[in-house]
Amino acid sequence: MQDLAFEIRDNGNAAHLTYHFLSNPWIREGGELGVTTYPMSWQKLYTEKNLVHSDPVVRMAHTSALPFLWSEITILSHQESRVMRLFSEQNLGKDGMSIPLRGLRGELGLLTITGRNMNDFGQGRRGVYAATFSQIGAYIHEWFANYGGRRDPMSPPRLSARERECLAYHGEGLMTQEVSYRLNISEATVRLYLATARHKLCSQTTCGAVAKAIKFGLI
Repeated sequence: MQDLAFEIRDNGNAAHLTYHFLSNPWIREGGELGVTTYPMSWQKLYTEKNLVHSDPVVRMAHTSALPFLWSEITILSHQESRVMRLFSEQNLGKDGMSIPLRGLRGELGLLTITGRNMNDFGQGRRGVYAATFSQIGAYIHEWFANYGGRRDPMSPPRLSARERECLAYHGEGLMTQEVSYRLNISEATVRLYLATARHKLCSQTTCGAVAKAIKFGLI
């Protein structure tokens, strides 16, 4: 998973990528909090100073349902300001996008990517990054949930041809209206197929269902 994080970072043209499984920090005795491409110097500083308790990004993850940019965060204390200042001094990225990830049983994860430039997540790029990395985050989150013993073994479910098609198009970034046009069915029908696919795949989100469908080789 650590090697995969570096590969995703490089292919996604990001400065860094980090995932934390927030619901159960010590997944196993001696286990890792997650995966990151940050240098060891920042990891050590973050851990030794226990910055997680005053990190505004982590605070936002507990209250947000949608991806958010660091530039949109309202800093609430000197401690939070200090965390962001220390990060900036490490020159690890000009801005960040964080994506809260919630599993079927309520477990919380957080995927963060940092950009090399201030406008990396601006304008139309924001939606592309959010959609792409939400799916990546769902896959990583599911992996850690399994690793942490939060999942029972699951056999690949049977999906109909339409359910697979709707998931596949969603995975390509198409909106419901576009999928409806491609398949020549109503938007309500597309939403119904996605809902039944989520149910069969035991996923609360369509991004999570796409990740599971890819994992099982269904799409």
